[in-house]
Amino acid sequence: MLEQDALEAVETLNATVDARDPYTAGHSHRVQEIAVAVARELGIAGKDLDAIAHAGLFHDIGKLGVPDAILTKPAKLTEQEYALMKHHPADGANIVAKFGRLRAAVPLIRHHHERWDGKGYPDSLAGKQIPLGAAIVGLADAWDAMTTDRPYHRALHREEAEAELRVHRGTQFAPAVVDAFFRVLERSKAAESGARPTPGQVRVATSG
Repeated sequence: MLEQDALEAVETLNATVDARDPYTAGHSHRVQEIAVAVARELGIAGKDLDAIAHAGLFHDIGKLGVPDAILTKPAKLTEQEYALMKHHPADGANIVAKFGRLRAAVPLIRHHHERWDGKGYPDSLAGKQIPLGAAIVGLADAWDAMTTDRPYHRALHREEAEAELRVHRGTQFAPAVVDAFFRVLERSKAAESGARPTPGQVRVATSG
């Protein structure tokens, strides 16, 4: 019961982040859905899958420490503002680390903005140094950001977002994760066109 109460408390904090920015309403749940679908495609199950589900849902909880003026700014952030925004993965990991049930999600939250080429943050990890779950959540986060209207950019059409993933495969995104995402996406397209989905298929939210 204590663990459940703690999880509900984290969910409440997470909902606060979504509520502060109407443009990102539902973002965390969509990222979770996409991340879980990709993880299953890669054969991840059990506690590792649970960690990815939690990290997908709580990846932005560190934005509690970001001022509203930055979080909802309808224009490109200044270098100083962006530097402050970049604290949110580490801050989120510190918040979640206080809850035993979520401990496995901590490194995934901390590293979901790392890049395959080592140019990400907060620790400039590269390649297989990046936890696989973090790479999965990072791609899911990027996909939803690209395909959702934000104050500073319009939502990309699905074909445009797909092209972005292909261009940045092996630089921003882990190649195996990109490939798994496209396999899931192809099944989602088949389902949308009326084909019968395979058992256990998870729908990936798309736009365009």
